[in-house]
Amino acid sequence: MTNNLRTFRLVCSEKDIPAVEELLRSQGFEFSPEPFYSMARRLEKEPFPLGDSLASRFGRIYIQDRSSMLPPLMLNPPKGAKVLDMCASPGSKTGILARLVGRDGFVLASEPSKDRLALLRQNLRRVQAINSATVSYESQKIPLPSNGWEYILLDPPCSGWGTINKNPKAMDLWSGEKTLPLIALQRQLLAKAFDLLTPGGNVVYSTCTTNVQENEEQTRFAVEELGFELVKLPHPAGFTIAEPLLPNMDGVLRVDGSGGGQGFYVCGLRKPGNAEPEYPETAPLPGQKLNLKKQDYPEAIDFSALPDGELYDFKGKAMFLNRHALNMLPPNLRWQGYPLGKISGKKFRPNPFARTLLPETPAESALVLENAEDLAKLFSGQSLTAPAKGKGPVGLYFKQLLLGFTGKKGSRFIWTEK
Repeated sequence: MTNNLRTFRLVCSEKDIPAVEELLRSQGFEFSPEPFYSMARRLEKEPFPLGDSLASRFGRIYIQDRSSMLPPLMLNPPKGAKVLDMCASPGSKTGILARLVGRDGFVLASEPSKDRLALLRQNLRRVQAINSATVSYESQKIPLPSNGWEYILLDPPCSGWGTINKNPKAMDLWSGEKTLPLIALQRQLLAKAFDLLTPGGNVVYSTCTTNVQENEEQTRFAVEELGFELVKLPHPAGFTIAEPLLPNMDGVLRVDGSGGGQGFYVCGLRKPGNAEPEYPETAPLPGQKLNLKKQDYPEAIDFSALPDGELYDFKGKAMFLNRHALNMLPPNLRWQGYPLGKISGKKFRPNPFARTLLPETPAESALVLENAEDLAKLFSGQSLTAPAKGKGPVGLYFKQLLLGFTGKKGSRFIWTEK
């Protein structure tokens, strides 16, 4: 195994793994499973860029460094949990968290940079993280009440020394006193995480650097100055874990990049005590709540497939607002739910990639493709023969795998992203 190892993860349920893998193999990709996560794969043959594959375009895989997958896996929130991702963009770890907590859970992702926030939202849409919401704050100042979260992921800005295979100038750009502002910010974020955690709650702190000041020294600060308890993390299969650079650091993971993937540091921390989370009073929202009984929408849509929540019209955008977000987030917090499509008058048109609105069993009107060649034709702009009856958009499936919605014009299926 070499340091130029490329990895990705599948974005699907366990039962859909064979269909996603078949879609990849039909386009010439070869890969093998990683031992640390059932959804992780090691790329072995790439006939053309993996990001241009059908599986990637439909959000059924996500290209991600194997080490980067560890922080959310080490936090390991249970099904139904509510998680705060304090430094979320580009959303790689957020997407794993959304899968781990499942349909009944919730992930709030924070990102201060407007450009990076756009990327975060784009990636969450791609993987259909319907159980998420986003905010744009400096997380050390985020206006959330204390003691409200049982799980927090904190992957703060760092010097990136562990990424020198991809970013060879990282150590030159961030050396000596240049790292001091980063170290100060990391401490502010750790202190904020301690405040936001419910007693008994857990935070995973991680960086993609090998710098002891940003790693073990920050762990020591968290324990000795903030009052965290150190949590011993399990050794992930398939990784080389180096010895910590400070004593009394049992259970931290200093991931040695020589085993493949980036150099990474991961530690688990717990806020002492036990208590139930405290939630604030909520307030009315500015948008217009949608009455689905009065909406005209395609028969292919199954709104019961959504988690518990509400659909709102925000200036022509149909947004799903998760029930946890509605119940947990304070009125002074500006946040955005999950976009599902567009509203024009009484008509709702789903986003073409909004597979979360599809029923598991295809409707009679659905386009169910049995081979990737037809899917590639459709996606490239070619039309496919359709029954003369009915109109689109209709559900699009590859075998039993939900993909999204495709248009229908007369007796032809057509792909459009408008």
